[in-house]
Amino acid sequence: MDISTFDAFPNAIISGVWEIGTCQHGTVVGNSYTPVNPIDVIIDEGYNANINTTPEALVSDMLIYVRPCQMPTLKTNQLVSGYMLHNTEDNEYFEIVDAGIGKNQHTGAIEHLELKVVQTEVVDA
Repeated sequence: MDISTFDAFPNAIISGVWEIGTCQHGTVVGNSYTPVNPIDVIIDEGYNANINTTPEALVSDMLIYVRPCQMPTLKTNQLVSGYMLHNTEDNEYFEIVDAGIGKNQHTGAIEHLELKVVQTEVVDA
């Protein structure tokens, strides 16, 4: 029996907190965000700091698993270039810096998307 990440870890699913939206990176006034729809997520969270840079950089190792049926597109290049995630509970915004597709190795069906994100700010929140 094939089991997806969401089937295997039902207690890890976070619902009603995260949403995906479109974004415009680096406009004259900063990043712009427009919500599209809520998403269910499973989060593998981690952060690290680089104290050898000025200013010091906080870098995310946060990996977010999302259901394909809740995404506006399954094209990873479009997710990285045109979308952003918003944690509505903490009012934090995250740029998608890497996107991957998780497929069932037996059937080839897409079971989840893996989004690596970095926290950012937006101007029109």
